Parts: sequence; C-alpha cells; structure tokens
Amino acid sequence: MSERADRLYFFFATVYLAQGLIGVAYEPISYLLKDGLGLGPGESATFIAWMTLPFLFKPLIGLVGDALPLGGRRRVPWLVLAGIATSAGWMTLATLPEYRYGPTLFLLTGVNVGVIFADVLCDGVMVERGKAGDKTGLYQAVQIGTLYACALATGFGGGWLAQHASPRAVFGLVGGVPLLVAAGALLVPEAPQPPGAARRTLEAARKLLADRSAWALAAVIFLVNFIPFQGTAFFFYQNDALHFSKVLIGALSSLDGFAGLAGAAFFWRFYNREVTVVGKTFRLTPGRLARLSALATIPMTLAYLVYREPFTAGFLTIVLGAAGVAARLSLMDLAARSVPEGGEAAGFALFMSVFNLAAWASNTVGAKTYGLFAPTGPHMAMATLILVSAATTSLALPLLRFIPLPDRDP
Repeated sequence: MSERADRLYFFFATVYLAQGLIGVAYEPISYLLKDGLGLGPGESATFIAWMTLPFLFKPLIGLVGDALPLGGRRRVPWLVLAGIATSAGWMTLATLPEYRYGPTLFLLTGVNVGVIFADVLCDGVMVERGKAGDKTGLYQAVQIGTLYACALATGFGGGWLAQHASPRAVFGLVGGVPLLVAAGALLVPEAPQPPGAARRTLEAARKLLADRSAWALAAVIFLVNFIPFQGTAFFFYQNDALHFSKVLIGALSSLDGFAGLAGAAFFWRFYNREVTVVGKTFRLTPGRLARLSALATIPMTLAYLVYREPFTAGFLTIVLGAAGVAARLSLMDLAARSVPEGGEAAGFALFMSVFNLAAWASNTVGAKTYGLFAPTGPHMAMATLILVSAATTSLALPLLRFIPLPDRDP
C-alpha cells in the first residue's frame, strides 16, 4: 500500500469520524423536539424535514467543489472552511439562552449545510481517486465502517446524554468535532487544477443526466431506501407503544453501530472476491452484490413485524442492520462507478441526494401516517408501514435489468 493510499484511507476515516461523533447529538435533538418544544410525531417530522432539506441539494454543493476551485484547488480549501463553519454553528447553538422553534431550526439547518459540504467534497475525493485505483468500494467501506464504529459509542452515549445532560451541554460537546474535517483535509495530496474546471464539470453533468441507466439506478436507490417505518415514526413507536427507555433506545443505536461496522467489514472482505457456494465459484462483483442485496431487503424488512421487546429488538438490529449496510454499500459503489470524469463530487452527490430524498420522504410520510393511526392501534400502524416498505422495495427488482452492472461487461 503506497504512502498516498495510506493518507487517503486516513483522510476518509477522519472525515467520517467527525460525522459519526456528531451523531451523539441526534437522540437529544429528538427529545428536545418532543419534550422541549412539545412537538408531536407529525410536527417533529416537519421540523426534521426542514432541518434536513439541504441534503436534497447535495449536487449543487458538489458543483461548487467541482467547478469553482479556491486557490486552484477543488477540495482542500472548501473542506477547511466547512469544518470551521460547522463548528461555529454548534457553538452558537450551545450559547442560546432558550430554545425556540425558529432560531433552533435555523441553526440546525445551517449546521447541516456544513456537514453536507464536508461529506460531498470528501466523496468527490473518493470517486476521483477510487476510480483511478479501482477502490471506490473499499474507500466507501472505510467511510461507512468508521461512521458505524462511531455509532457504537454515540448511540448509547446519546441516550445517556438525553437522560442526564441539557441540549446546551450536548451542543457544546460536539462543537469542536467538525474541526477534525479541517485537519483531515490537510492530508489530501491535491495538485492545482488546470483552467476550464467549470466547463468540464458541466459536460460531466450533461453526460450523467442523459444516461438512462443512471436514471434507472437512481430509481432503484429510491425504492430500496424508501422505509417509512423507520425514523421519527419508529422513535415514537419505541417510546409510546413499546415503552423503551431512553437508555435502551440509545443502546439499540449502539447495536446498530456494531451491525453497520460488521456490514462494512463483510463488504470489505468479499468485495470483488471469488466465493464458492454448493461447489460453484463466482465473483461477488458490485453488480452481483446489488442484485442480491435488493432481493434480500424484502424479507429483512418483513422481519420487523416481530419487533416487540428488547431481546427481539436487539437481535433484529444486529442481523438486519449488518445486511442493510452491505446492501447500501453495493448501491453506493455502483453510483460511484457511474459518475463521469470531471464531475466527481456533483455526480456522486446527485446519487446520494436520492438516498437522502428517500430518507426525507420516508421520515415525513411515515411519521405523519403513524401519527394519524397510532391513537387507534400503534402496532397495526407500524405493521402497515413495514408492509409498504417491503412492497416499495419489490418495485425496484424489475429496474435492475436496465442498469449496466459491472459484472456484465465483456
């Protein structure tokens, strides 16, 4: 492994370490909305929808990084600015004398803009360097593995902080974390860009938008990741219907982190490797992994119908969480391989915005539906949302044949 490769792996781990550690604030934010601002499921979902709306505009941020270099460099200066600005946003939240709907929403939205900048530009480095060395899947496994490794601590830690610390203390605690992004950016070996970056970026965007297979892949990503029973609806279901404690919910988040780390490790171990099953040897290429993961997602989703008590919840969180991360990585790798040269950050961000659109729509639709029907039967409301999720995933299966999967190439 070369020195440059070592530095890139460390860079990806550092940026996603920062993103993962910020996750310690997510559960306290949920309780701030529920108990501090007095919001119900639908109102909380609306708040979160506005707060996370910038995630749908990742491609625009990617265009900035691809087409508008600072000092002749496309990634490093923007990453440094993103880390400093995001840190300032968290510190401002920590100093608010009281939390009211408008100012809190404004600042949390601003913080998310900084997170998006760091994420999109980091992914731009991943696509650009990963395609050159055929390591897009490995780089993403490091990113996602680091993110879920952090969740091991931040899940339980977030539950503990929600129980014992004020939101102000939590925001102050995470305020310095984004500076890791600024420090990590200095590890990226980036040469000055030649003139014409904007023209190359626009040409890459045109190619991507004209590619029918890219649209098919985007549709598959949305359908597989439209999971309305997760998010805010699941949070209220755990609290009000299953009566899980704050610490238990945090512990389940930590288990989800362990599951995600295991899924990323599985993907790393078998990515593009040959395996033998029942005497037949075949290679687990990105395309084959995408097909298998889409098929496996349906029964995995239906398994949540028996999610009732702590033991079952823990078991399903580990098993299904690991499989879900491996599935996500396979689709992300196909997305990275589909991005034209010159528009790495914007192109990959376009696919990632589909992931975010699916999460945004899932959370909003699921929470509002659950809030409407939960008073008369929370278990039936949750079961309905689980069935809708499985049915939506099944719609993605016919679309896979329109995607030129890498293992079909001559």
